[in-house]
Amino acid sequence: MTVAPDMGEARRRETLVDTFASLALEGMRPSPRDIEDGLAYIEGRVTLEQIIDGVLEPYRRGAAG
Repeated sequence: MTVAPDMGEARRRETLVDTFASLALEGMRPSPRDIEDGLAYIEGRVTLEQIIDGVLEPYRRGAAG
């Protein structure tokens, strides 16, 4: 298990709430994957870098092939 050392749980939660609020202001909703990733981030099980890498991976594979 990877622990996100960058900030405490309260700050990670605040960051996620702000991010989802920004989506709502644009008329968008988080996907189920966004919510799942967000909860893992709040709990410190993954870092933002890991989430970003997971989102970009399919595109990287497509560009390589």
